[in-house]
Amino acid sequence: MVNREDRYLDRHLILLASTALLFVLFICTLPVVLAFSLNSNRLTINETQITANSSDEACPSIYGDRVVWQDLRDGKNWDIYMYNLSTHEETRIMNDSFDHRGPVVYGDRIVWEDTSNGYQNADIHLYNLTTSTETQITTNMSGQYAPDIYGDRIVWEDTRNGGSWDKDGNRTGNWDIYLYDLSASTEYRITANESVQEYPAIYRDRIVWQDFRNGNLDIYMYDLSTSRETQITTDPAAQYSPAIHGDRIIWTDARNGKSDIYMYDISTSAESQITTSGSIESGSAIYGNWIVWMDYRKGWENLDVYLYDLSTSTETQITTNESNQWGDLDIWRNRIVWRDQRNGNNDIYMCTVSGENKESEVELEMRSDVEPEPGSDVEPEPGSDVEPEPGSDVEPEPEEEESTSKNTPGFETVYGVVSLLGVFLQWRR
Repeated sequence: MVNREDRYLDRHLILLASTALLFVLFICTLPVVLAFSLNSNRLTINETQITANSSDEACPSIYGDRVVWQDLRDGKNWDIYMYNLSTHEETRIMNDSFDHRGPVVYGDRIVWEDTSNGYQNADIHLYNLTTSTETQITTNMSGQYAPDIYGDRIVWEDTRNGGSWDKDGNRTGNWDIYLYDLSASTEYRITANESVQEYPAIYRDRIVWQDFRNGNLDIYMYDLSTSRETQITTDPAAQYSPAIHGDRIIWTDARNGKSDIYMYDISTSAESQITTSGSIESGSAIYGNWIVWMDYRKGWENLDVYLYDLSTSTETQITTNESNQWGDLDIWRNRIVWRDQRNGNNDIYMCTVSGENKESEVELEMRSDVEPEPGSDVEPEPGSDVEPEPGSDVEPEPEEEESTSKNTPGFETVYGVVSLLGVFLQWRR
């Protein structure tokens, strides 16, 4: 029979052993927790100067190893240039006496607005890098501007239905969004509202633009797969400069009395405010979980590029040079391009952003959106992280759950403490 003193001693021994066990568990798991918190949000930024010419370069666009921009080095008109990051070669795409503006690259195709027929009758042109051929996409005797391209589809803003400018140079009348399908050699009118629809962006089956039909600028979307138009923003302030990637639409928003970056998730119908610094943010671009923008928080003479990671809810300052990094930002995977004034003229710069942990969620997201070259029949490698098309019913195969017991640091120590406690209590009985 166990007396009272033995029971008292047992209780204290159990308490002491339990405390020791909790302490060992804490010590064993601490390195894992610290490793995650220290490594998950660290980013490495490697900056590269793309252009070194003393003239002005603007409107950069990037896809894969190709960076394109408009260039004023001949002193008379804007030409289109391209830099290949893998071969380190610069190529002049256009070589005539007319302006070529707003280039966008996708795969081996470059599109831009071309003024060879006059600025009031600007046309959309395409250059194929594989075949070295130029094609005039639009032939209507009106103005077509601000093109974007995804795969075989090119979109732009169009004045053919009554669009014009007022005396201050602002768009007025009826500007519409049009699309040209290269695979079908067919042109489509996307918008029919008799107001200003401008600055389109396209990703897969979805086109977004800024729209003035409600007396203020709103963001609208058209889904080619359903032939359905949707109003994305309803706030009475101005929402403009949209961009889209996957299920996410971003834009610049004036509802707080200044310019902020907002986002709308098509899959959840949820709107969220991305920037809250109190300064002015604009000119945003998006790829995967990463949003980049031009930020005014250090003053109008020191604009910087910032990045927000949706997967970690963290913000990172990308540029630190005390001059202006600004205008027409673009991002492709972990590469960001912008216009930079640090050399006394406007140059094109690029940075490559990587995480300290190469298997971080950020980089997995960058790898997950692999797209084949336009027109290619290349299929993803087995086991790759390619995501299914939006709206598809394909789900990734579930991964086997690994047993973490004996892989957990200090498991042997914890197991030993528990075993000794059990033996001691059995002996006391």
